[in-house]
Amino acid sequence: MKDKNLMIAVIGCFAIAVLFILVIVWEIKKSIDHREKVRKLSANVTRTVEDDNRDFSIYESIVGTDEREMILIPEGIFTRGSEKGGFDEKPEQEIYLDAFYVDKYEVTVKAYNVFRRNANYVEPSFPFMQGDAKILETPTFPVVGVSWYDSVNYCKWAGKRLLTEAEWE
Repeated sequence: MKDKNLMIAVIGCFAIAVLFILVIVWEIKKSIDHREKVRKLSANVTRTVEDDNRDFSIYESIVGTDEREMILIPEGIFTRGSEKGGFDEKPEQEIYLDAFYVDKYEVTVKAYNVFRRNANYVEPSFPFMQGDAKILETPTFPVVGVSWYDSVNYCKWAGKRLLTEAEWE
């Protein structure tokens, strides 16, 4: 009886190990497929941050110490949250926000590199799409691969701050 139970346990462990390996292989393939899809889609993208043609002329603007334009978001009542979102987005509610400034465009690779040179700061770690250095080398693309701490340090250097969660929404 002991040998039979031992054999069943060994077969069970082997089956779980095989299943685990199959799941890992499947996730890796899914990641590679996603990466290829992103590469194909981004190969056709020519729009850069400066190409944005939205009209911000109704907003007051200033230029930060990093020489990047910021626009004023006026104080007022805003809707925060969503009844249709996840559990952490509920409930939808009206909140009051003081006026604040936000960069008109995303921080570009070029702007981030100016910060890196002037502040003797590290390169972005680029945690996804390894090997696709083209994104890191295109000066007008938004910078990617920066952590929250990197973003905070950039903001401090530029005389700015990150948006609060409420402002971000």
